[in-house]
Amino acid sequence: MATPSQIAANKLNSQKSTGPKTEEGKAKSCLNHLSHGFASNTAQLIDGEDPEEFKALLADLMSEYQPATPTEQILVERMTQNQWLSGRAFRLQCDILTMRIHRKVTIPHDLALFIRYQTVADRAFHKAHTELVKAQKERGKSEIGFEPQAAGPVPAEPPTGRGTAPIIRDGTGFPAASAPSAAPDAPEFFKSAA
Repeated sequence: MATPSQIAANKLNSQKSTGPKTEEGKAKSCLNHLSHGFASNTAQLIDGEDPEEFKALLADLMSEYQPATPTEQILVERMTQNQWLSGRAFRLQCDILTMRIHRKVTIPHDLALFIRYQTVADRAFHKAHTELVKAQKERGKSEIGFEPQAAGPVPAEPPTGRGTAPIIRDGTGFPAASAPSAAPDAPEFFKSAA
């Protein structure tokens, strides 16, 4: 538990950080929730990105996959967003490497972060694609009236007595006095060996 002097120090320090004061600082800090646009739920465009290019990508994917249900449409939109974010991460990686080559500076730590963002976006794209293909396949099956057959009970196989001779019972329910050592339809070699 905090001591009274720590609580007083925390209150004093909290007065020092009250957020941005200038309009430029406020405009910049209002975008903090976007997490650079990579972790956001919507694909926000950043400076230098063409909204028409994004719309064209969405139109191309919609045309290719022809979503027929709201779920399929959401999956196509998710694919579009993740492809856009992957491309953005790739462009930012290229910018960082270009700065590195022209300015002879060390590679900043952001490069690894952008590589990770690209990998996450690529995986999310492929996951949405897999879900979309599966949903469309299921919809196709239901449209033609396909119903999977219910699996019946699996018949139990009789236990095998490997290594032992089969037990032959007489009419009393007890084993017969002598059981043959080989099956009646066994080859002669096995019958004579027994």
